[in-house]
Order: sequence, then C-alpha cells, then structure tokens
Amino acid sequence: MEGVEKFFSKMVIDAKSAASSSSSSLSDFADNLIKEKQAGGNSTTYDTSAILVKRPPSGVSAWTCSKLCAVFFVAGVFVGYTLKRRVRSWASKLLRKIRDD
Repeated sequence: MEGVEKFFSKMVIDAKSAASSSSSSLSDFADNLIKEKQAGGNSTTYDTSAILVKRPPSGVSAWTCSKLCAVFFVAGVFVGYTLKRRVRSWASKLLRKIRDD
C-alpha cells in the first residue's frame, strides 16, 4: 500500500511540475515517463518484511495434472451413479407412502 501511495504522489508531483513549467509540454512529460519505464525504473516497490517464507513458484506437471483429473473424474462418475440410485429409491419410497395414504 505504501508503494502505491508513493507512486501516485510522484505522479502528481511530476504532473504539477510539468503543468507549471512553461517550457515542458505534455508530450515531454509522457516521453519522460516512457523513458523512465524503458530504463527499468521500477516505480512500485513492495514491502517484503511481512513475508515469512520465500520459496520459488512451483508448477504442477502435465502428467500429474492429467492423473489427478482422471482420478477425480472416475470418482465423480461413481458418486453420481450411487447418488442417482439412492435418490431414485428414496423418491420411490416417498411416492409409495403418498399413494398409500
């Protein structure tokens, strides 16, 4: 949050200075911003003191992902058919009770 505030305050100061000086125009201001961006000037900084553990980003391989997808698909089909059977038997019992009354 602090980095964002610094970024916007810098932008406001740069905009005010560009607007107040008669020699600089809006295009010069934009050119300066583009040059700063291309030079690698990182205008946003992050406070890393709150990070407890630093670890590199890890990815899941395509093979592992496909195995997990297959397992969960089979499990979903199995659960779906058992639920369908349970719901059908429950509904038939309920309809029998309603009809008998």
